[in-house]
Amino acid sequence: MIVLERMARVCGALAAFFLCLIGVVVTAQIVARLFSMQIPASDDFAGWFMAASIFLALPYAMLRGDHIRVSLLLQVMPERLHRPYELLATTIGLVLAAWCTWETAHFVYESFIYKEVAQGMVAVPLWVPQLGMPIGLGLLTLMLLRRLLHAVQGQKLEATEHG
Repeated sequence: MIVLERMARVCGALAAFFLCLIGVVVTAQIVARLFSMQIPASDDFAGWFMAASIFLALPYAMLRGDHIRVSLLLQVMPERLHRPYELLATTIGLVLAAWCTWETAHFVYESFIYKEVAQGMVAVPLWVPQLGMPIGLGLLTLMLLRRLLHAVQGQKLEATEHG
C-alpha cells in the first residue's frame, strides 16, 4: 500500500506541475502579444495541461481525503448503518472509476492505433496529452479499492473535514 500512496503523491506533484505549466503558457502568450506575436497552439497546450492536472490530481485527493462527500446521510443515519453505507458508497465509486478507467484507456489506445493528431497549428499525437486520463483514473480506482478493502476489514476509514 505504501507504493500506491507514493504513486498518488507523484501524481499530485505532476498535477501541480501541469498547473504551473498553464501559468507559464498563459504568461508567455500575454508577453508575446505585447510584442505583436503569438505562440502557436498555446490554447491547445493550456487545455491539455488542465486536463492532465485534473485527472492526475484524483488519486492524490483520494489519498488526502479531499474528495467532497455528501455526509448529510451519515449525520442522520444510525451508527449501525454507517459501515453498510460506506461499503455501498465506496463500491459504487469503485465501479464507476473502474468503468471510466477502462473507457478512457480504450479511448487513448484508439488515438494511438489510428495515429490521431491535433487539428491545431502543432500536430501533436493526441494519445500523448490524453494519457493523463487513464493514469489518474486508474490510480483513483486502486485508491477506492484500497478504501473498500479497509471498509470490508472493519478498519476505521479516514475522516476528513468533508465528512
